[in-house]
Amino acid sequence: MVELIVSDILSKTSDDRAFVMILREREGNRKILVAIGYGEAQAVAFALKGVETKRPITHDLFRNFAEAFGATMQCVTINKVSDGTFYSNMLFRQGETLREVDARTSDAVAVALRFGAPIYIEEELLKRVSIRDEWGGAISIPITVADTGTLQKVLDKAVKDENYELAMKIKEEIDSRKVQKEREEQDVV
Repeated sequence: MVELIVSDILSKTSDDRAFVMILREREGNRKILVAIGYGEAQAVAFALKGVETKRPITHDLFRNFAEAFGATMQCVTINKVSDGTFYSNMLFRQGETLREVDARTSDAVAVALRFGAPIYIEEELLKRVSIRDEWGGAISIPITVADTGTLQKVLDKAVKDENYELAMKIKEEIDSRKVQKEREEQDVV
């Protein structure tokens, strides 16, 4: 497992209600980008800056509730990305019992910051989804992080530009998502 820390919160210029949370490995330079909403961005920023509100916001309330029942957060684990969406679990200890709670990554991070709990990601997943800085300051984002709609637009452009190598990689990713979705649907039935 690789420990991550919150590196920054950026607003998406095309939509002032959408933000990107940048998580960086504690002992390295790899980063992941997680799309989050305004409320989660505010909650993470408040926790990072130590801002106290007059009344508890949702993530403070969740911490207070957990503590009232003797639960403490042990860690957050980012365990999956599907169609550009990250999935996480929060691990709590209540006495001798460990309990895992499914959560959106943005909420899990906001709660972890309030508990002072670490955030982890599997090495293999980090390799798949981490961004890297390219020359000239451009950033290359792995196709596994992009949503399927964006991938389809890039695929169409790659075919139009006759960049068949890129088109093939994107098509393989889209096809693997379809297979994964079919498997998940079969598991539900």
